[in-house]
Amino acid sequence: MFGLFKKKPKTLLDQFIVAAYGDRPPKARRADLGMAVDLAHSSLLMGAVEKSEISDIARGLFDGEIPYSTHDLALATALNFFKRPELREDLATAQLMARLTALGWLQEGKVVPLLMKSFEATLYKAFK
Repeated sequence: MFGLFKKKPKTLLDQFIVAAYGDRPPKARRADLGMAVDLAHSSLLMGAVEKSEISDIARGLFDGEIPYSTHDLALATALNFFKRPELREDLATAQLMARLTALGWLQEGKVVPLLMKSFEATLYKAFK
């Protein structure tokens, strides 16, 4: 009648969340922020980036709408640093281990395939 019961149109972010997490995505802010920072720092970035910088990026992602798991959040956070041209030299060795670690997480079902695909494509392009 007045459009009161119309469904809200899906945004691009909504479409991404459904593509990554399915039709019934988990709630946002479910990740363990501290553990995600630790994983990004030690398992993905191999200590090459200050933990405080990692924490700032992770907090921003955590506060967003995407329902990251702990490992998804670690991967998305690390990806932010791997994209930075000024850090490429410092992260050249770390990216090899990060790729293996992320692949293991994918095989264990700890990260969504769409995020892993983006991670691998970005690292391939940056470090080829």
